[in-house]
Amino acid sequence: MSSGSAALTASLQAFAKLVEQSAQLGVDILDSLAGSPPQLLNSITKLIAKEGLLPGCNPCEIPPPCWMPRPLCDVTSIGHPGDTATLAFDITNCSMALRKVVVFTTTKNAGLTFSVAELDLTAMERGEILVSHLIPTVSVIGSKRELLMWVRGCRLYFLRWTIVVASIGADSFYEVDVRDCPDPVHHWYDHFYCPRPCLEDRGNLPGIRG
Repeated sequence: MSSGSAALTASLQAFAKLVEQSAQLGVDILDSLAGSPPQLLNSITKLIAKEGLLPGCNPCEIPPPCWMPRPLCDVTSIGHPGDTATLAFDITNCSMALRKVVVFTTTKNAGLTFSVAELDLTAMERGEILVSHLIPTVSVIGSKRELLMWVRGCRLYFLRWTIVVASIGADSFYEVDVRDCPDPVHHWYDHFYCPRPCLEDRGNLPGIRG
């Protein structure tokens, strides 16, 4: 046997021994824990989670069904009576089809002004829709109002826009980035019969129309 072959054989034997010892160590640890009182096991679990040795997310936490609208970020605008709070929806059509995008609200008497009624975006094109709310001059300082905003394109999105009335204006302009993309990926949590085409291919959800 050549010296190279002997060295390789020795390395493989050492690696096999290391694997065997590691496996035996794991068995010994499990045997020790199995005989421990429940209080000790609970303390060990908490310590492992605290040190970040286990993932913090819940493996059973499943996202909403594919047919549900997708949430955007919640937005809070702070303004003085008479100020105008504005949302700028920066929308990208990241598909290869012409897409009509509409921003609207289902909140009654919202008092909103839209820069345009809708956008016609070609493939990969980006556009902007400004939504403005004039805070009434008679508004009470400290009061707030929540508006439910929707974006309808390939998919349906929503956000909650809270407008807070303050003694001085602080933050009354906010940009919202919307990447309106079809979802071609079948996730492990999807049902095989779950449809995921764009809205115009499967009809809009009842009561949600721009």
